[in-house]
Formats: sequence, structure tokens, C-alpha cells
Amino acid sequence: MAEKKTAAVIGAGLAGLTSALILARNGYTVTLVEKSRRVGLTVRGFSREGVYFDTGLHYTGGLGENGIVSRYLRYLGFGSPELVPFADDCFDEIRFADTGKTVRLPIGYERMTGALQAAFPEDAEAVAAYMRAARDGFAKSSLLRFFLGAQNGPDAIQDPGDAVSLSAYLETLTADPYLRAALSMHALLYGVSPEEIPFTQHAYVTASYFDSVHNFAGGGGALIRAFERRLAEENVTVITGNGVRRILCDGKRRVTGLALETGETIQADACICTTHPHALAAMAEDLFRPVYLKRLRSLEDTASAYMFFGISETGPECLRGKNLFLCRGPELGNAFGGRMAPEDGPFYVASSPQPAGSAKSGIVVVAPGGFDQVARWAASSRGRRPPGYAAFKEGVVARVREALVRQCPELEAVRFVDAATPLTMRDYLDAPRGGLYGCKHTVSQFNPLPLTRSPNLWLAGQSVIAPGLMGAMISGFLACGFLLGHSTLHEEMAWT
Repeated sequence: MAEKKTAAVIGAGLAGLTSALILARNGYTVTLVEKSRRVGLTVRGFSREGVYFDTGLHYTGGLGENGIVSRYLRYLGFGSPELVPFADDCFDEIRFADTGKTVRLPIGYERMTGALQAAFPEDAEAVAAYMRAARDGFAKSSLLRFFLGAQNGPDAIQDPGDAVSLSAYLETLTADPYLRAALSMHALLYGVSPEEIPFTQHAYVTASYFDSVHNFAGGGGALIRAFERRLAEENVTVITGNGVRRILCDGKRRVTGLALETGETIQADACICTTHPHALAAMAEDLFRPVYLKRLRSLEDTASAYMFFGISETGPECLRGKNLFLCRGPELGNAFGGRMAPEDGPFYVASSPQPAGSAKSGIVVVAPGGFDQVARWAASSRGRRPPGYAAFKEGVVARVREALVRQCPELEAVRFVDAATPLTMRDYLDAPRGGLYGCKHTVSQFNPLPLTRSPNLWLAGQSVIAPGLMGAMISGFLACGFLLGHSTLHEEMAWT
């Protein structure tokens, strides 16, 4: 019998987990290497006082019966995971404190169009035009077209609409700053300002909610545990708590394996790297030319943030089946440059799924933040912060709680039990300045492609195709397609 081919996957986030399973399903002996002690660290969440908190996954589109993410999961062998649906009549509620205006977004293309037109009757045509463009942009996007098999290889990577920013597009539709803010609000979920994000990237997020909005029962932790079960079933070797020191290659710049931080060596016929591009540059100094390494190191990150975790004994009604976006006014731009104090908002507020029978709720609040605000403690590490940092965190929590309750009195009873700063994000995400979603996708920044100059090294992750669960997973499918053949994956997907 011919010896099975070997593959190494660097990084066990959603892109790495997806890539490892695809390769294992297609006959490869796979080793998955993760620097942290657990796989899916940023998505799996954590518990305090018996209450679960989602961290990297709060809700997603594409989980309807025939949704894109559902098809991906079935292909990966997950069956039909138990889901928590969001409220059909309002899955997101946007509140503007300066005017008292509230915008409620229901699930469904027609219903969302009608709700936005009712909130902005003088801009009904602008709303209709935006909704059509978002739906069409998503339908024509690389995410969906790759899934349907309409594109192969490099043709699936770039969309022509990437040259037009969200802000520039909205300026052609309306002068109302509140409508522009409402249509831009989901930029907070991928960390790039409306002035920078391509409209097509924004459509990936917004249009995915037209048909369905769900979380997993058990939150992101349930999804990661399902991945762990499937990795074990497919005999994937998982190495955690051990980072990659160097990607090894031969004289022709062909990857031959990995050298780990502990001194171990892994041999591999192929490699998929899903880490932050800055980390890739550190691992691949022998593999890439200096000009490419410089480009990897110069890529700008998405915005960082503060996260606050609170417990509600009964679960506030304002978060039942929906999320909140709380804004002082319509200006969102400062939220992406780290220039605003976290208590200035805007705030994204979500409730995490709890075990059946639990009356308590885990409330997660995300507020803007920049790494410069915590740079004085940059030399410290997790679990070894100086007293000044702890005092700083306590002050931020107190100020944010006061601002939050002022804008949303229904959250008065929430008791905060933990918090994360941009410094926390740096250490957990292995991102130099705490960027939440890898490197920015902008109209001017050219992000890494899945293909590299090494004939057996491919890249995946949020920095490659798009942010979020969907972007990370499709990047894994795309990278594996270059190795296995995109037509092969398309044919296999057609049977799921």
C-alpha cells in the first residue's frame, strides 16, 4: 500500500480546525499545531460562577436548513447541530441616545426592508437600493460562488466590488447620518470602519442575516467541542501548548515540516498556515523573500476592543432573542481608530446561551478600544499583570457600567464579574495590537492570498478571505481546494 500523505496545519482557530478536518476526510495524515493550551480558544468561551460567556461567537447567519454554514458543517460530519434561533421580529436593536431613535431589524429580506423603511420613511428608496445591493453582493460574492462551485481557484478570491467602500456607497444613497449609521452598524462585528471596508465585505455580514440568525445551543463552546469530537474520529493528531518556531523548507522553498518551540520536528508533505500574518512572517524567514516578509509585517490590523462580562440573575427582556447596539449618536468612525474612551461607546451587547433550566444570563458587552490605551503594560503577560493594570481595569469597568446603564436602564441589575482589554486580546489572539479579526480587509490593503510562492504551503484564516465564522471556514475550504482540487470539494459538497 502507498504511504499516506502527511499534512500540517498551523493554528487551531476555526480556519485551522476546518482545514484539518477536510484534509483528514480526504486521506491525509494530519497534525494540527496550536500555540495555546486549547483549540478554538477565542471561540469556545468560558464560565464564571457557573454562567457561560460566549467570546468569539455571538450569532451568525447561514445556519438555516439550507444555509451555507449548515452545508459546511454537514460536510465536515457534524450532522445537524442544536441551534438557538433569534427572534424573527427583531434580532438586532439599534438605539441612538441623542435622539431616542430606535431601529429594529427583523429576520428576512422583505421584513428588514419594511422595518428600515418604516424607521426612515423619507429614504424608502435608499433603503430598498441598499437591501438589493447587499443581497446581490452576497449572492455574487466569492463566499457563495465558491460554495456553489461557480468559481475555482484564484477566481474565487477577489470581487470587483472590493474597490468601493461602504461609506462611499452609502453617500450615493442618503444624506441621513442615522440611516447611514444603521446600515453601517455591523461594521462593529468585523472591526473595520465604513470608510475603509469594501461594500462587498460588509454585504457578507449583513446579507447573511436575511434568511436566518442563530447561535449554537451551548454557544461557541459547543461548536468547538463538536470539532474536537470530529478531530478524534478522523484521527487528527492535535498538539497544543506548543507553537511553531520555524517552517522548514528545502533548497527549492518547498515546505518539508515544522520545527516546534519545544525542539520537536514534524515532517509534512503539505502545510496550511492559519495564523496571523505577522506570526507567519516570524516562522517563515527562511521561506519567503524579504520584500514579502516586510509586506506581511506591515499589514494593518482590525480594531481592538474591551469586553465586559456580567451576570443577570433572570435575563433582561431587552436581550431576549436579540442583541443591542447602543450609540450616543450616528458617528461610528472614531470607534475603529482606538481614539474613543470605551465608555463613549458604541456598545454591542449580547446574551450567551445557557444550559436548559438556567434562569441566569451571561451578558457580554463589547466597547471600542485601542492598544495605545494599555501599551504601558505591554511587557507584562497573562496572569502576571502589575497592580496598576488591575486598577485601570476596575476604573474602566465602573465607567462603562455607568454609561451602559444610562443608555439602557434595563441593564441596571447586571453584575460584572470579568473584563478583557486590548492587551488581553493581544495575548489570546496572538495579534500584535489586539486586533479582533486579523488583518483589515480594506479598499486599499492587499491581504495575503491562499497561494504562496512555496508550492506546498497555503494560507487560511480571517485575514485571507473575510472575517467571522463564515469567512474563516470558507478560507479553509479554499486553501484545501488548492491541495485537493476545488472540483473534488464541490462534488463532495453537492452530496451534503
